[in-house]
Amino acid sequence: MLSIPLGLPEFKVIKQELLSYGYAIHVEKTETQERCPHCGFATSSVHDRRTRKVRDLAIFHQPVYLFVKVKRYRCWNCSQVFSASLESIQPNRHYTNRFCEYLYELCEGSTIQEVSRKHRIPYTTLERIYYSIASKKAKERQTAIEASSQEGMVLSLDEIAVKKGHQYETVLMDAKAGSVMGMHADRQCDSAINLLSQNILSKEMVQTVILDMWEPYHKAVRALFPSASIVIDKYHVVQKVTQALDQARKEFSPLKKARYLLLKGCEKLRKDQRLRLDDILEEYPALSIAYYLKELFRDFYRTDGYNEAKERLEEWIKLAKQSPFASFQEAANTLERWKEPILSYFLCPYTNARIEGTNHKIKNIKRRAYGYRNLERFRLRVFLECTGNTTGSQAA
Repeated sequence: MLSIPLGLPEFKVIKQELLSYGYAIHVEKTETQERCPHCGFATSSVHDRRTRKVRDLAIFHQPVYLFVKVKRYRCWNCSQVFSASLESIQPNRHYTNRFCEYLYELCEGSTIQEVSRKHRIPYTTLERIYYSIASKKAKERQTAIEASSQEGMVLSLDEIAVKKGHQYETVLMDAKAGSVMGMHADRQCDSAINLLSQNILSKEMVQTVILDMWEPYHKAVRALFPSASIVIDKYHVVQKVTQALDQARKEFSPLKKARYLLLKGCEKLRKDQRLRLDDILEEYPALSIAYYLKELFRDFYRTDGYNEAKERLEEWIKLAKQSPFASFQEAANTLERWKEPILSYFLCPYTNARIEGTNHKIKNIKRRAYGYRNLERFRLRVFLECTGNTTGSQAA
């Protein structure tokens, strides 16, 4: 039989054989003396021996089982009987530590059910192994995130739908590190306050918070971080204007198929698309006003400097209010109400792009498992898979 190093220094191999269900390796602990867990005295008096069957990492896609001869010792000092301690196998476990770690890594990016089926391990057993390791890793990662936190933190706050019927989870993210810091049920002010209070060690560390125009989030941030700068995400602001243009387009029934041409950036259009757009705007002069307002607002975010941006935004709001379209008038009122946090982007140019991309990953985690009944386990999965190697030096 081919001889391969076991890789477990505490054991010596006595015998190995190939059976119908896989490789059987008989091992024994090399140490002949143990320290009593009751009184602390060392003893070498063997009381009896027992055999444990433990599954280990596979070799050539064949399951490997260790038959461990475990000695039980009798202490000379206190006469207590105890089993020899094993570094690579936890008490009452039928799998080695490294095999459990291997199963945990397989479950990342997959489902427990799929790994259970492939490796012929009971689902409940694998579920217990995965979440016991996941809980430990989550604590370690949380400690690492807290240790690497520095002054000038930039936070992102957004919601994600977890079930039909407007059931949401609020997601908190470190925008600089790109790591999820926590999740909390629904998207109300109290929930956001709980989420921020649990995951932020010091209020003074938070410099900027990036949000959309959801008022409960703003209320929570103002309550907890009164000195932090609030920035409204650029995408959501531009979205308000493009939605206003789309509403204006719907007033012209022959333009059902012109939506793409009108909403796409002017510089991204091909020559034939640009000619067709010119024909549409020439045929519908009123619509050209709406299109001009959309393109003018896109130029607003290309502005250099806070003061110039403020002038352009005020000018755009004035023009939109004078337009013949109710959708643009409504958009102008909304932007006027949120003018200060919109302009904060030019002082702190951060967006919610990272958290929006992470939200897509969170949705894939949910779809992969066909949904989660236990939301705590869902949050644990998200925290582990959406934090990655973003702690410590890499976070900087």
